[in-house]
Amino acid sequence: MRVSPRKNDLLHPLTVFRREQPLASVEFIEPDQMPEPYRTLLVHDGDMTSRLEQLYGDTLVLRCLSCESSPETYRREVVLTVEQTKLPVEYGAIEIQLQAFEGELRALIEDARLPLGGLLNRFGVHYRSRPRAFIRLGADSAMRSYFELPHAPCFYGRCNELLSADGVLLAQIVELLRP
Repeated sequence: MRVSPRKNDLLHPLTVFRREQPLASVEFIEPDQMPEPYRTLLVHDGDMTSRLEQLYGDTLVLRCLSCESSPETYRREVVLTVEQTKLPVEYGAIEIQLQAFEGELRALIEDARLPLGGLLNRFGVHYRSRPRAFIRLGADSAMRSYFELPHAPCFYGRCNELLSADGVLLAQIVELLRP
């Protein structure tokens, strides 16, 4: 499927990880077109980690599918799972601006065991989410396998940015939820 350059920018960094396997289909939707319970889970300016931990009643951990880094950025493709049950609840492609972090926090980010939102909350970093688009993604074999759902028809998600309290870009994320 071909996506316009502007919309392709919104899908960054997902498109970086899916260069070899193009997305099945992407539909950009308005927030009020997002069906429940996805609207409650996705249409807000908070972090997904807290919301999903509250929904599932447990800590989320991540399984890193792939990653790449440079001195400035760290990209990873992950599946967030509920710690106790190992249920996969979110797929994410994220590009983190490493220069915004230092010390233990930066080391834990690069360790790729815990979600960025959870780490920012744990370290008391003031930040906000800025959703840039909401999407309905057609299911393909890769996405179905990440969620361990052989018959899922589609996934809902958002293209999001995390910004520091003073508006500096911390990360770009495409996050998709388990059906």
